[in-house]
Amino acid sequence: MKILLVNNHHFVLGGAERYYLSLGELLKKHGNGVAYFSTHDSRNVPTFWSKYFIDKVSTQGRNLKNLYKVLSGIIYSLEAKKNIGKLLDEFKPDIVHLNNIYFRISPSIIFEIKKRNIPIVETVHDYHPISPNVNLYHDGAVCEITKGGKYYKAVLHKCVKDSYLISFLVAASFYLHDYWKIYQNKIDLFISPSRFLRKKLVDYGLKDSKIIYLPNFTEIGKFHKAQARNKNTYVLFFGVLLKHKGLSELLGAAGLLPEVTFKLVGDGPEEKNLKRLSQKLRLKNVDFLGRLDDTKLRKVISQSLFCIVPSLWYENMPYSILEAFSLGKPVIAARIGGIPEVVKNGRNGLLFEAGNNGELAEKIKLLWTKRKLFGILSNNALADVKRKYGQEEYYKKIMKIYKKEVGR
Repeated sequence: MKILLVNNHHFVLGGAERYYLSLGELLKKHGNGVAYFSTHDSRNVPTFWSKYFIDKVSTQGRNLKNLYKVLSGIIYSLEAKKNIGKLLDEFKPDIVHLNNIYFRISPSIIFEIKKRNIPIVETVHDYHPISPNVNLYHDGAVCEITKGGKYYKAVLHKCVKDSYLISFLVAASFYLHDYWKIYQNKIDLFISPSRFLRKKLVDYGLKDSKIIYLPNFTEIGKFHKAQARNKNTYVLFFGVLLKHKGLSELLGAAGLLPEVTFKLVGDGPEEKNLKRLSQKLRLKNVDFLGRLDDTKLRKVISQSLFCIVPSLWYENMPYSILEAFSLGKPVIAARIGGIPEVVKNGRNGLLFEAGNNGELAEKIKLLWTKRKLFGILSNNALADVKRKYGQEEYYKKIMKIYKKEVGR
């Protein structure tokens, strides 16, 4: 089968990109033809299909050319539509599998795909089909004020990048996309990695019959072989440094546990603020390691005692949890969104109330000091990821979905 995979970024930025690139490798491993459509970036994984990628879009530039690109990426990109048309004519895919396309590629490509009667499935990584605020998080709290198609409220509250202008443009695009019925009629099937996300999509008006639950997968063998013998002297967070990831709360917990060493891997918009907060709190037990490549990241994970996911937003199904489990690392995570579907309290990790750094500190201290409990959770974490989230089982399920949609 020939599958076209589409995503805003063609390098590992976060979980969506990890899924998109890993899926491509998995499909090729089984002899399928795979093409990619994305945006140009110096960090991209090399691919023959980059000749059709569109220019990178930045929200930072203020010149007219860049503002036009931003507007196109939000509402309707003529460049993306033109380029994917050429790709479709050359590659002739049986099916197109979308991931994140908002704010960069735009839904314009969907019209070009459907013009050729090619089925479209989309793996939903956040809440972009139903809300201008794709994380349903704003101003330090979960935010669902646009529910019921009240997108104008996103403008009043500056829900997108804390900007009236960008919030207005995104809200306007949602009214237009609703008019075109892009998500209602033009996507043949949505794939939801968590039951929590699936329920939200239905609650906001998407058809129940068009959404299938299918959890993410991870490359178990690859990660398990990376384990190392070590003293396990620290706890770890790895991911993009964003406000809704709960990292200020994590630093607050670190301040209550001077005997525990914390390491944070990743970069992002909050990096400077977090480092300033660490200095303000005079934390001697926190190290910022920056962004690491896959090999170094696996080594850092394998040498940790356990990992922490302190999110404040409705997480879908964090890839960081699966990667930690794949190395036999328990996870202490916030009890929010789809996280409790993966992290089972007392079995493969521990859960705490989102935003409660006192309870987080208690759970960290418990797992830091009770090595017998750590051993039990560690064994269960590895067993669970092998049993539930293996790539070969995922391949069978995703191919079944593809064949069903192609055969309609």
